[in-house]
Amino acid sequence: MVIIKNSVWEISDTDDLKNGLYRVLDLNADLDVVILFELQDKRISKPFGFSLRRFDLMVRTRTAVHYSYALPVYMLVDEEHINKKSKNKRNENYQLIRPLINDRDFLFDYALSLRSPALSRYASRVGVNSQHIRLLLTHYWRYGQNIYGLLPAYPHSGAPGKERKTNAVPLGKNKKNRVLPMQRASTFILKDSDKKNIIKSLKKHNLKVGGLSLARTYRVFLMDFFRDEIELAEQEKRAACVPSLRQFRYWGEKLVPGRETIRAKTTESNFLLNQRAHQGSAADTRTLAGDAFEIDATVADVHLVSSLNKKNVIGRPTVYTVVDRATRMITGVHVSLYHASWRAARQALANCFMPKKHFCKLFGLSITEREWPCSHVPMKLVCDNGEMIGLKPQNVVTPMTTLEFAPSYRADRKSIVERRFGILNEETIHSLLGSTRGGYIVKGEPSPTSRACLTLQEVTKSIILAILEHNQSIFKELAYINPLLIEHDLKMSPLNSWQISLEKSRFSARTIREDEVISRLLPPERVSITSGGLKYNNLYYECEDDLASAARVFGQSSCEARIDDNCVDYIYVRLDKNKPFTRHRLLEKRNIFKGLPHLEADVLADWVDLYTEKSPVAIASFAAKGFSETLHETGLLRLSTLKKHNRTRTRNIIDNRKEELLNSTGISEQKPRLLPHFSAENVPLLPGPEEKEKWLATKNTREDQQGDKK
Repeated sequence: MVIIKNSVWEISDTDDLKNGLYRVLDLNADLDVVILFELQDKRISKPFGFSLRRFDLMVRTRTAVHYSYALPVYMLVDEEHINKKSKNKRNENYQLIRPLINDRDFLFDYALSLRSPALSRYASRVGVNSQHIRLLLTHYWRYGQNIYGLLPAYPHSGAPGKERKTNAVPLGKNKKNRVLPMQRASTFILKDSDKKNIIKSLKKHNLKVGGLSLARTYRVFLMDFFRDEIELAEQEKRAACVPSLRQFRYWGEKLVPGRETIRAKTTESNFLLNQRAHQGSAADTRTLAGDAFEIDATVADVHLVSSLNKKNVIGRPTVYTVVDRATRMITGVHVSLYHASWRAARQALANCFMPKKHFCKLFGLSITEREWPCSHVPMKLVCDNGEMIGLKPQNVVTPMTTLEFAPSYRADRKSIVERRFGILNEETIHSLLGSTRGGYIVKGEPSPTSRACLTLQEVTKSIILAILEHNQSIFKELAYINPLLIEHDLKMSPLNSWQISLEKSRFSARTIREDEVISRLLPPERVSITSGGLKYNNLYYECEDDLASAARVFGQSSCEARIDDNCVDYIYVRLDKNKPFTRHRLLEKRNIFKGLPHLEADVLADWVDLYTEKSPVAIASFAAKGFSETLHETGLLRLSTLKKHNRTRTRNIIDNRKEELLNSTGISEQKPRLLPHFSAENVPLLPGPEEKEKWLATKNTREDQQGDKK
């Protein structure tokens, strides 16, 4: 019969093991080990190791026979029928031992060692008696290694028919006077009802957000439950027999677990952010370079001014950083005045996936590819569930890599990039003029805004230099993460860890073409094709003469473009949908922005709008308008004296024309007007189109008759 995990075997007639039932907890054929647990009721047993081949021989010789071990009745119950108290107790017990039972190494270490300290260390770490954990493990292993084995056996517990009596002798040390021989109050003996009242007072007044202190809660406890005793003691001039503050504190800590106290006195968000346990590490020896990049943003602690006008404070920049988890290498950066958004994040990712030589050249830095060799796409990208959780980021980034979202208030899930922000602030940003120094304010010092004098380009250059320094600095933790550094005797720097991992093929990231990064990650925009060139945001870029001429003749058109917010010197434009993006440089008529970020174009546009709103109409326009109106009135008066008014010249014009016509023809007005016969050589202008048509018809008829006679 096959030996499988969790099976139960009955052993008999052998000298290797004593007779009884044994459960197979685990087995390893490579080590020739099977972990057995002796099934004995009411006994805390310890698992032990046994030879797998010898146990297999016992099974084939029928010395070990498969046995069907029945679970207790209280465990054979449907999940819906388990009462809440039992279910909560079961889940609490399971969470307590879960780290141990999920660790296979712990089971082998605990079973094969005579005295394994792993269980004791874990018990002290979680603050629970090791004997209690050993008992829970025994129940778990005995009853089939499932959560139902931890159900409390309430049907078998308790003392039915027996009365629980409170001890009449006070416990603890007696009260002693320091100097004066005074009669102090006797020690109060707490009853079960008093303990319940202590818990009730703690939950009502102390164990909540913004609750009372323990001393004030104790006073409220006495006022609620011992008012009569206190008033009686006041009348009898004696000490009141009430629980002491020391008893109240002791039983409060004993009856309410510390973890419940911590969770009850703070909000869920504050607990996850500041009070939860920090265990483990974001990266270990199994993490390879390129496995995971972490991305996050922070507002830099420095105020900036515009490059075009140093008097204008434009705010604090947002710094996006991308860091490799295994090597601590900063693989991408972007500094802008955009808030934490997808537009700024995609710029940081584009910088991460592209070579850095050209990027550094924009800020006057000349580096080699070896100084900052990061231009790779990781296996996964760890990010916040903020700007990266939308449909646009997922549609763009997911085809290239896998997105992993850190839960809310879990900064430790991307602790590597979070710590890089602290390093950049401490090493570079806090020493700059206009820095807020993380909110540290000294009374009497000028405000950071009044000391702002640095531009976005200057601060970005400082951050790039700090990143290059960081990538070559020593981090001791890398020695425990990347054993290749020790093997090749290299300095424990992110740059060395990245390079040696890449050379020895312990590298998971992949390269990507620059065209793909430009088309997918740089912010998409529409630019206009005008007679003056390609126009974007009042900036003009070089364009083919044929396109500019066509735009002048037939009108403007638009095309797709990609914008690099770091510099306005160039944009990427796709003039034909079947062709890749091409690079176009800024025209000389906008050289005022050369070498500056796109932000400066917005600053200038805001400056123009501001002065336009301040002075929508020039003051001199009012005088010019008044003089123009006066001049117009003067001209009208002059015309009225030199020429008859228009109405006098055109008055009764219709009647005058009729009278003139009657006088010229001598025909009465009542008689219809007849067309006279004229010869073809002398034709006057006919009065209308209808009469003209009749005359032409008569003329043609006469000409035809004359032709017939001839």
